[in-house]
Order: sequence, then C-alpha cells, then structure tokens
Amino acid sequence: MDDREVTEHAERHLGTLLRAHPLENDSGRDLGLGVFLFQSPSMVTVVTVGLRSRMLQSPLPLELACSVRPGQEDHAERLVERFARLSVLGDVELEYDDGLLVEEPLVPDTEIRGLLAAPHPYADEMFNLVRDADETLSLQFVTLVPITGPEGAYLRDHETGELFELWESAGTDLLDLRRPSAV
Repeated sequence: MDDREVTEHAERHLGTLLRAHPLENDSGRDLGLGVFLFQSPSMVTVVTVGLRSRMLQSPLPLELACSVRPGQEDHAERLVERFARLSVLGDVELEYDDGLLVEEPLVPDTEIRGLLAAPHPYADEMFNLVRDADETLSLQFVTLVPITGPEGAYLRDHETGELFELWESAGTDLLDLRRPSAV
C-alpha cells in the first residue's frame, strides 16, 4: 500500500483533505513521514502517512489518527506529532489499549493528560483495518483518543472497554479536548 492509497482511504472515511506537512525531529530533520489533516462536518482528524514503513516492530503496518472538534485541530496535530516522534525515535511497538499518560496537561488549560490507542470511536469500522485487493490485511489505523488524568488512572484497574462504556453512559464527547473527565 503506497502513500496515495493510504490518503485516499483516510479521505473516504474521514472527510476532505485540508493540508499536509512533513514531520521533523527536534533539530528540523525530516523523519520521512507526513501529517495529514482531514475534515468532515463533525470532526477534524490528523493522520500520519509513512509511519507504517518506520515502525518495523508492529505485527501489522500502522498509521496514527486523532480526531477532535473543528477548531481544535492544531492541538491534535501536536498530539499526533509528539506520539509519532516517540514511536519512530524510540522504535516503539504500538497496539490497541497502549497509551501515554503524563503529569502535565498535553493540551494547555485542559484535563487531557494522555492518549489511548484504540479503534476510532466515531469513524466507520472499515477505517481501522485496511485490506488489499486480495482481502489480506495490509494496514491498521490506531486512533489516539485523548484521555484525562482520572481516566488514565481508571485504566490502571479497569479494561479499556469499561472506560468506553463509562464514556458512553456519561455521553462523553471524545472529540472535545476541553471536556471534563468522565471519572
């Protein structure tokens, strides 16, 4: 699967491609992957393109996604870029239910303290796993769902599915980076 096919797949499921730029390391060197921004009426999604060729430890080639409310896309770009840099430079294997939790807010003036790797909570399930012409799985999209500190602490003692059930029962808008914690 080439970059054009990845971009077309994302556009089918996430909306119109708005812009793209290369991802650089802290010294300005191109890391060989891009960050693409897609918009639908209800959400804006930032997607990596090219990560699949850099993360050789993963059982299935993968790309990252993070969806937020329109107007919060700059924060989503920074979150995806930060996680992609950590993944590439640290040669990290990433799977659903993995995550990152830190003490300080990842988004200023919010309760967002972490990211949970999961299937996309709002896109059609066909977005998450991409099959080639032979119906062989060729790519997985891992969505980084922003979580609050208390939600991250909740995950220490509970399954990811339990947190999703809690979010659903509370009517949590996972696209809103300014949302209160559901825990």
